[in-house]
Amino acid sequence: MLLLGAGAFTVFDWMLRQKYEPVLGQHQRETASWVDFFCEQQATLAADPWFHEPRTPGDAGTLLNAWMAWDPSPPLPKGSPLLIPAGLPQKHMDFQDWLTSNVDVSTLDFGWMRQLHGYDRWDIVQNPPVAVPQRINWATMRIPHFVPLLVWGKFRLLHGLRTGAPTEAARDVRQLAWLTYRTDTLLGGAVASLLLKFERQAYDSMKDPPADWQPMSLEQPERLRVLTMTSPSFSQLSAPLEVAQKARSCGEPVVTRCAALTEASSFATYLRPLAKDKYRDVYDAFAQELAERPCANSLVPMLWERGVTVLEENPDPLIQSQVDWPSSLPGAYAKRHMVGILLSIASPSFEKLKEFRADLESGKFQQKQP
Repeated sequence: MLLLGAGAFTVFDWMLRQKYEPVLGQHQRETASWVDFFCEQQATLAADPWFHEPRTPGDAGTLLNAWMAWDPSPPLPKGSPLLIPAGLPQKHMDFQDWLTSNVDVSTLDFGWMRQLHGYDRWDIVQNPPVAVPQRINWATMRIPHFVPLLVWGKFRLLHGLRTGAPTEAARDVRQLAWLTYRTDTLLGGAVASLLLKFERQAYDSMKDPPADWQPMSLEQPERLRVLTMTSPSFSQLSAPLEVAQKARSCGEPVVTRCAALTEASSFATYLRPLAKDKYRDVYDAFAQELAERPCANSLVPMLWERGVTVLEENPDPLIQSQVDWPSSLPGAYAKRHMVGILLSIASPSFEKLKEFRADLESGKFQQKQP
């Protein structure tokens, strides 16, 4: 009878492990196989002059946090310099053919953009218009609604082209892109890549652009977007520790490190009650890295210290269903399987990286260079 019970338990345990071990094994192999290409591309991106331009230290959040609307997409605050006059395109998607547009930007005030040159980062959790809760759910936390910045970026470049001052306009847009990138968020990095792409489009629209205007090459904004969005995949708990550390240390500067840490710190904190014993080396290394190489903004340490955990809040029905049924099993045994299942759900994706490599190999970006 004891043998029968032991056999049944072994089969049950094997069935549980089959829910996640093959998936996690594939995650680990994929992560290890892509890290060299990721680092090669990150080094290429980091060599771009945009990452080495001199900037004045300071937090632009003192201005931008008060000027912005905050998701879920409420109106811009009354008196914000980002308010777009009626009659002009209000949304990025409404302003696709902007270079050939007859939109009148002559009366727009871009003074707010010039003010941003006095800063080198944007901390979205210091002095926001709505207080950050004591326990933070990064998945539902309110963040700036970046879309108006994309429209203003186009307005500014269009104004520069029409007034014969494209280089000055480009400097303003490059600085705006820098600050969105330095929110240390995936969305901020994606918005920055679009603003830099607009700059490149404006440059290419000129027959004889100024010699001192040096935008990014065609591929660099796309490289920034792809690497930023892919970077968290290398920092999942289940990723080999040496691979995660390599992805967060290659290139000078390590362009995507803080955005990756934002996502990784949130998810690691979320799973901490279940995962801290099994992945003790990862948690210890993560804490050491945050202490020795902190990001300039306060978002990452705030998520690491105050993020909600899986035992506190489970708004996702899929996650809730995966947590509920194993919780009836013995404590340590349940934790081991629960964390494995949840990590397998949070599947890393390298599709964007694969597509970007294919684009490079096809010569997609081999067009006009600055």
